[in-house]
This record gives sequence, C-alpha cells and structure tokens, in this order.
Amino acid sequence: MPSCGAPSAGPLPGWEDWEALTIEALSLTLPVSSGRIEDCLPPLESSPAKRFSPSKRKQHYINQAIRNSDLIPKAKGRKSLQRLENTRYLMTLLERDECGTDEGDLAYPAAPSIFTEACNNETYMEIWNDFMNRSGEEQERVLLYLEGEAKKKHKRKLPVKAEDKWKEHPAYTPQECFQRISRRLRSTLKRGRIPLGTLEGLEEELLGFFSVTPQSVYTAMMDNSFERLLLHALCQYMDLVSASSDFEGKRQMKVSNKHRVFLPPELLLSAYLEQMS
Repeated sequence: MPSCGAPSAGPLPGWEDWEALTIEALSLTLPVSSGRIEDCLPPLESSPAKRFSPSKRKQHYINQAIRNSDLIPKAKGRKSLQRLENTRYLMTLLERDECGTDEGDLAYPAAPSIFTEACNNETYMEIWNDFMNRSGEEQERVLLYLEGEAKKKHKRKLPVKAEDKWKEHPAYTPQECFQRISRRLRSTLKRGRIPLGTLEGLEEELLGFFSVTPQSVYTAMMDNSFERLLLHALCQYMDLVSASSDFEGKRQMKVSNKHRVFLPPELLLSAYLEQMS
C-alpha cells in the first residue's frame, strides 16, 4: 500500500488549469482506508513542540501551490495575461480555513464560508463556469461592473450627513432664522438704516471663528451699544448664544455655539436684509 509523502517536485501545470495545480500540490497518495486528504499530509517544518491541525497543513500546501505558480513561464499574449490576472484575483476568494484548535480541544464547527456555499449551489456554479469561459476583456468588464454595484450599495447604506439634514430643515430657512430674532431687534433691523458694512464685518468674524472652532467661546470688547445690538441680532439669526457683561470698566461680549457643529444659514443676515429693502 503506498504511503504518505511530500508533493512531487516535477513541473507544475499552467495557470490555464489552476484547479489541477491545487490538486497536484495536494496529490499525496491516500490510503484506501483513510477518509481525508488532510490526515495524509506531512507535518509542517516548525518547532517539534508545536502541532498543526490537518486543516492548517492542507492550507499550507494550497498556499505553496500558489507560490510555485510564479515559476511558470508567463503568458505572452495580452489576452492571456488579462485572463491570468483575473484568475489570480478570483483565487483570493478561495476559502481560507481558520486556524483550528489543537486536537483534543472541543469547539463548535465553523459555519461554512460564502464561497463554500456558492460552490455547492448549482446556479452559482453555472455563473462561475460562464465567467471562466469568457475572454479576458469580458471578465474585466464583469469585475468592474460588480465593483461599481458594490460601491453603490455601500453608498446607499451610509447615513445622511448631519449637515445635509440640518440645511434642509425648515427651521434653517432665511425666514425662520429671521423669526428667531427677538421682536424688538427685528423692528430695529426693519427700519432700513442698518450699516451693512458693520454687519458684514461681524458676520465674517463669527463665521471665521466658529467654522474652525465650533465649540469655543468668541470674546470681544465692544463699547459701541449699536454694534452690540447688531451682534445680538446676528447671533440669534445664526442660532448662537450671546451675552454681554462688564469687564474692567468695559462691555465684553461672549458668543458660544449650543450645537456640536456650526452650520450657518445659507443666506446671511446682511444679504437677507438687502432682499427685504
């Protein structure tokens, strides 16, 4: 009866028949009484103290067969090269067994991989055989199509950005933003004698500050009462919190953001007032 031995070192078959390549790497003479190829594989070269499971030894010889394929002369034609690259890509889909527990340890059997289930499905195997019989260009088109579909599916699953939801919310339209301003300040702004240059300068200050540090506190010394009034109105329009206090004999303004991010209205207050006039 033939005994187990190492794989033959003879010439390997070409990539056109990669299944035969894998089988040759595992083609150890199997006794009739044995039920698994893994049991017939020789031990891996490693420390004598460490034992490897049969499944790990099987995977070792599969990987060895793939590495040995680099010794095969490369295909010369462009189509053959393309088919070779496609085949190598598909080989990465082969099931890779997890490192099994040592013999004697109890463990629940691992669930079969998606690739294993696909191989046992006649419909999937029909699709697989149809793919393998196509030219290199057709295979590449199929792979690009599948990659594009996977990206679209992943994009549909992504949550809607907070910025998009915020800007589409009715409370952030220019009209609603203006209604957030107190009635007294709205009456002042509607009189039409607002220095828009001063208002635009304050807008630039707040936009520049909170766009970079949305959770910080903006501080400014402002002795002009009308500028403080404009800043209060602007903060209410932008959904910011403002407060004034005495500091060393002067009036100090502090502005903070009550949200985690800063998203200003699409239409600034200065532009909205120009539309109203």
